[in-house]
Amino acid sequence: MKKHIRSITRVLLPMLLFSSCKKEFDTPPLRSAAAANKINIANMKAKYSPGVNYKFKADSSLYCVVTADEASGNLYKEIYVKDITGALHVKFLASGGFFIGDSIRIDLRGTILNEYNKLIQLDSVDSENNIVKLASGYKPTPAVMTINQINTAASTATNGVQAKLVKIDNVEFVEPDRNVTYADANGRSSLSRTIRSCDGQTLAIRTSGYASFADRLTPSGNGSIVGIVSQFGNSMQMIVRNADEVLLYGNVCTTTPTTPPAGNTYVLKDFNDNSLTSGGWTSYTVTNNAVKWVTSTFSGATFAKVSGYVNSANTISESWLISPALDLSSATDPMLSFQTAAGKFSGDPLEVMVSVNYSGGLPGSASWTKLSCSLSPTTSSYIWTPSGEVPLNSYKNAATRIAFKYVSSTTGAATYELDDVVIKEKQGHKKSGTVDPLYKIVQTIYPNSTFLDSVRISSVICSVAPSAYTRNTGSVPLARIIIQVLSSKKNL
Repeated sequence: MKKHIRSITRVLLPMLLFSSCKKEFDTPPLRSAAAANKINIANMKAKYSPGVNYKFKADSSLYCVVTADEASGNLYKEIYVKDITGALHVKFLASGGFFIGDSIRIDLRGTILNEYNKLIQLDSVDSENNIVKLASGYKPTPAVMTINQINTAASTATNGVQAKLVKIDNVEFVEPDRNVTYADANGRSSLSRTIRSCDGQTLAIRTSGYASFADRLTPSGNGSIVGIVSQFGNSMQMIVRNADEVLLYGNVCTTTPTTPPAGNTYVLKDFNDNSLTSGGWTSYTVTNNAVKWVTSTFSGATFAKVSGYVNSANTISESWLISPALDLSSATDPMLSFQTAAGKFSGDPLEVMVSVNYSGGLPGSASWTKLSCSLSPTTSSYIWTPSGEVPLNSYKNAATRIAFKYVSSTTGAATYELDDVVIKEKQGHKKSGTVDPLYKIVQTIYPNSTFLDSVRISSVICSVAPSAYTRNTGSVPLARIIIQVLSSKKNL
């Protein structure tokens, strides 16, 4: 009997010792927060002040639900959350294991409320120590909104739209962004693709090159899209959680999505709507996602801006701003004009390019020709400089595009501002098959005048009221035209 007891002891003793050394992984304790220590997203955003890092020092908790996670790779070290008062972008110190539908509590002590280019965010969140998962399986319902409702909210950083999960119906990708990849999966570069509504409103869809669907092709139909509303500067954009939520397979808009400029103007982009992509324009970042074209405002004027000077250092970058395809096949004498203002910083000059075979995606996939024009000198500080008339006669194609190519390096990163991009017929000229109204006026007063006389007179008028032609601030009154014609009689 003693032998049996001794044998059993030999077997059980090691098991008991092993069992006593095994570590127990307990569920993290959940401290119940008093009602006074709870805070909602609306009250958090009320503490936001532009340019200020607000640090939460006392114990307070945010109870919310995850609406976008890192699962697809389109987000990294970040999630989006919502409660009944609003939505918020949450930035982690390291990737966390939280997923769409998780109900969580965030301990705010030590976290920071700030902004990144007007996107309000809760920053410096430790996903292991600041967050407790309370439940899973909730299915957030997107709010149905229009592109116009989203873009209208861009004027303020505290708008109720940013970070919100939304669904937009009856939209489609613009022609150049159909059947192209969402992003550059090979180069791991983020890209923006543009969707539009049938009434011509546009919105950028921003996708990371690390997203699992970066190499998937965008659909070519019309339908609905679900995603998170984000903001970069004055431009609203959408982040898709998964390409399966882009359901664009119906018939595209049957009406013209945008109204072309009147008269002899083929394109006019003045950025006064605070949108970089309205009218079918697209931006494409080839190198360095931190450097991209944005809209900016100074002294009441709105313009496009780009700079490779990031975080107090020159960086390597390449970023393009590309026009929609323009039908110049019936043009007579098309001219490009614009204005630039450069900061007093060294760097490569802005390049103005033209292509007749670009159809979207990586600019390097098409042939581009550099155009000769005047640019603002980088030796002065933001002096607006007219480009002069840049002839496009050699590029009268059914799908002509112009582009502004910006590059920077570690040895130089200039800052450029761009405004008033116009392509129209040369003064006095009209599209093929049309008659110049000015010529009609001149012939009414002087029946023996020629078309060349009206061309000469139009150039005089342009010098009298240049803003009417170069900045589209109005038209020259008929009376002024007649007076100028009369004063020019000696030249007829």
